[in-house]
Amino acid sequence: MNDNAKQIMDHLSKKLVTEPWLKNYEESGTGWLKILSGSMSPFIQTGDQILIKKIEPSRIYLGDIITFWQGNVLVTHRVIKKFIRNSEFYFVEKGDDHANYSLIHARSIIGKVTKINKNGHEVSIDTLMWTVMNRIVGMALCSAYILRLMGRKMPYVPLWFKDILRNLFYVAKMLRDKIIKSIFDSN
Repeated sequence: MNDNAKQIMDHLSKKLVTEPWLKNYEESGTGWLKILSGSMSPFIQTGDQILIKKIEPSRIYLGDIITFWQGNVLVTHRVIKKFIRNSEFYFVEKGDDHANYSLIHARSIIGKVTKINKNGHEVSIDTLMWTVMNRIVGMALCSAYILRLMGRKMPYVPLWFKDILRNLFYVAKMLRDKIIKSIFDSN
């Protein structure tokens, strides 16, 4: 296929698949998309639906999950680094289940993931607990990214990261149990 034919196919693919969704998204500022790959597993799995919300690049932080254009495909990955060059925002993004990362410009980003629908069960990841969890995952992935830039190898999932997550889930469970107990004790 020559370059001209490829450009036409890319344009048609983008237009036919996403034009109605994009129009609705532009009008409302939010939109649901179905995940078609496992690049964010296990947190977001193939078949899950995500709610994307328009957001200013200045309000995107380490660990946030964003949806952006990569060629003519919408991709949803995690931000592992943010920086400004020549007064413009750039982000380093990575799928949780991928070893690779890439640099994207803010103009590629269409929004931030705020909710996940897993088989009819909706999870808001804008809550304090999920914001903290996403920041921790973002820090771990950023550490791996920095070590990789330095030419050092790191285990795919660091053991210290597993310990931190285990402890965080334990603390969250204890807090939940304490809140439930206080509700029953007050009655």
